[in-house]
Order: sequence, then C-alpha cells, then structure tokens
Amino acid sequence: MAKHILEMLKEGVVLSDGGMILEARWRGYDTPTAIVAHPEAIRQVHRDFFHAGSQVLEAVTWFSSRTQLERRFGWGDRVDEVNRMGVQMAVEACGGEAPVGGCLVSTRTGSWVGDPIFDPDDPSSHKRARAEWDEQIEVLVDAGADFLIPETFHRLDEVRLCLECCKKTDLPVMVPMGMTGKTQDGASVAECARALSGDGADIVGLVCNGTPEEMLKLAAEMRNAVDVPVGWQPNGFGPGGKNTRISPDEMAEYALKAAAEGINFIGACCGTGPSHIRAMAEALGIHQESV
Repeated sequence: MAKHILEMLKEGVVLSDGGMILEARWRGYDTPTAIVAHPEAIRQVHRDFFHAGSQVLEAVTWFSSRTQLERRFGWGDRVDEVNRMGVQMAVEACGGEAPVGGCLVSTRTGSWVGDPIFDPDDPSSHKRARAEWDEQIEVLVDAGADFLIPETFHRLDEVRLCLECCKKTDLPVMVPMGMTGKTQDGASVAECARALSGDGADIVGLVCNGTPEEMLKLAAEMRNAVDVPVGWQPNGFGPGGKNTRISPDEMAEYALKAAAEGINFIGACCGTGPSHIRAMAEALGIHQESV
C-alpha cells in the first residue's frame, strides 16, 4: 500500500514524476484520448517514471472535465471512463506502491475550450465551474486517487474555487500554480501561498510555466511565506524555450538546490522524461524499488 503523501513529506523530500503529457506525445500518444485508445502505452510511461525514482505519480487526467472532453473530442459522455482509467493506470503502473494524484485544470485552459466557463465578473459562471470540477473529483476519488491536484491555474480567484470543491473530500490537496510573475488577477507567489494554505491546501507550489532557475526563486518565496509543504515542478526547458532543453544532470543540480531551500515536494513537468527523474533521484539519494 502507498504511504500517505503528507506522512511522506514529514519524513523528508518527496520526488514526483516528470512531463507525462509531452513524454507520451513524443512516444506517439496524445492524451487524454490515449488513456482509452492506448492504455498500455500510458501505463508504460507511468511505469518508466516510477522505476526511474518517482515516489508519486500524477494521473493523466488533465483536460478531462466534461466541457473540455466534449469541445475537444466530442467525449462529454466519457468523463467517468477517462478519469477512472487515468487513475487506475497510474495505480497499476506502480503496483499501488506510490501515492497517485488526480489532476484537475482551469476551465480557461486550452485553445479548444472556446469561451471559458469561469468568468471572474459573472457570479453565475462560478456555479457552472464548480459543477465541472465536482463531477470530475467524484470520479477521481472513487477511482482511488490518493490526493487531488488542481494545477497550472493562472488566476488565484479561480483556483480558490476549485480548491473549495476539492476540500469537500477527505483527500489531501496540492495546489501548484502556473505562474512566473503575478497571476492574471494580480497576486504574487507569496500571496498565493498564504491564501491557498489559509483555504486548506495541504501543499502549495509552482508547476510548469517557468525554467528551473526561475521557479526555484519563486518557490523559495513561497517557502518563506507559509509553513505547509511547498512543491517545485519546473519544465525542462532553458531560457530559449523548447530549443534549449535542460539536461538530466542540470535538473539534478537544481533538485539539490531546491531541497537546500526547504522545498519538500520536488518534481518536473513538460520536457522532462524518466532520465531527468533518475538523475534527480540519484542526486537526492532516493532509491526506488521496482514492482
């Protein structure tokens, strides 16, 4: 059985996985459709991250709310199937040994979404956004997710609404923001950390939208602002964007710097694969047993 994520964080640094979406795409599989069409391929990506040293796996349930599935694929009636299989594949890949996070994203994310559901100036839209998340959360919990991850939000007001939905459950909640400066509604990283931890987030942090160096500085600001665990999951690209991919050895050096800053939850995002996680695990002294 997987340890409780908060118990693991009390014991020391926890290493998460890397860029599942891009890693799957580079292998020829688009998500979330591949969850249903090619489940073994997605299961193998999870398995490769786990064997590389990931102590936590994040289910590939991004962009899998009813509206996101319907507008992109015409799959609005497959919310249960996609999210349930997404969680189950991660659980199967690690043999139930690692906590699995069920991921949710903003209703404003993705060019295919069209008009976003959440509108900060329209209170009636908040009810619709809650309904989207509530439906997805119910499936993620029932499928066996060990904690919930509303992630890569660019607005504090919207993610606080999603966090409210997540807190209806008994599961821990991690909220990694997608930001390199201020949010779209003007909040700093420290303000986000304080607001989210005050609302009940068990872990706060940053994910994907910046280079390892950029995000390390910002994660340190979060660390100084709150007492809850803080996460750091940068993308694998340098200042030149996707033309300058960070090497596994460089990611390992940054992981050590993050741990020295008191960052508890360390991982990576787009552009990082199992080789990056393996280097980070070796640097941090994490030895993952194979299932």
